[in-house]
Amino acid sequence: MAKLVEKELLRAAHRPSWAGFRLALLYAGVYFGCLAAAWFALETGAHLALVPVVLVQAFVMHAYLLALHEAAHGGLCPVPFINGYLGRVTGALSFISLTLFRAAHHGHHAHIGTPRDDEFWPFADHTTSRRLRRASAFLALTVGMLWTPFVLLRSFFHPKSHITDSRTRRLIWLELAGMVAFWTVTGALAVYFDLVPVLLFGFLVPAFLAGNVHTWRQFVEHIGLTGERNTALTRSVRNPSRFGRWLSWLLFEEPLHDVHHLYPKVPAECVPALAEAEVLPPELPVFRSYTAAVLDFLPHLADPKFGKGWPIPAKTA
Repeated sequence: MAKLVEKELLRAAHRPSWAGFRLALLYAGVYFGCLAAAWFALETGAHLALVPVVLVQAFVMHAYLLALHEAAHGGLCPVPFINGYLGRVTGALSFISLTLFRAAHHGHHAHIGTPRDDEFWPFADHTTSRRLRRASAFLALTVGMLWTPFVLLRSFFHPKSHITDSRTRRLIWLELAGMVAFWTVTGALAVYFDLVPVLLFGFLVPAFLAGNVHTWRQFVEHIGLTGERNTALTRSVRNPSRFGRWLSWLLFEEPLHDVHHLYPKVPAECVPALAEAEVLPPELPVFRSYTAAVLDFLPHLADPKFGKGWPIPAKTA
């Protein structure tokens, strides 16, 4: 396991932070700005202008999925009720219950790469067929906006669900009901005020792209990695360039994924300091760019798997 140079650094890193909240507010401004720009482009017939607007909006919406992830860990905002509120609003816009995601994601951290890792079903379950895993990988990478909610709902509705706490299940039901009500009203208002094209290009198209980026990033982080040591089950992208550090900040330091798995309660802004202090274990897959990490996992799509219980591929000379 990786060690830190100083224990004081670890204590300081666990202190509550407002950095994630400030970044989320920045993204909120860009989000509503893009929504207004999409409406203006549609009203004026400047349809080519929709291309950059949709791409920027897709980046922002993917970042908000990472904000949801931070909220699930309690690190988006140090005030619990604000953290929960932001997480639930972000989740509703992503078709995801915050409480359900938190429960499934806790299983991912506590039982990484095992059949109890519901977030990575069926890839972490060594009893599943290759045909099922191939079909699941295809769906995850092409319709991620639907795949992620499906996997989470499966973990909730499965007869042998690991989410057994009655209070947690009641809260999930309430959040799901609220989400259905919100989208029913939103859809009705869009039809009534003739704003369906704005909803389509200002939200649904970029949400579709963001959902795919999200699942591609998840595959980069884990798919194709097997073995019994947790440190060998997470790809980390460490680009020391100014652009690489800036991108990592925009993504709530998610590229430094091994540090997050080692210290999941550390707010995103403190992750780089821990990464610098970390003594990297030799089995940790580290890449200097997302391109290199993508090229590493792509061959594994022929038989996508992840985690413990799978035979470790023999190394060729």
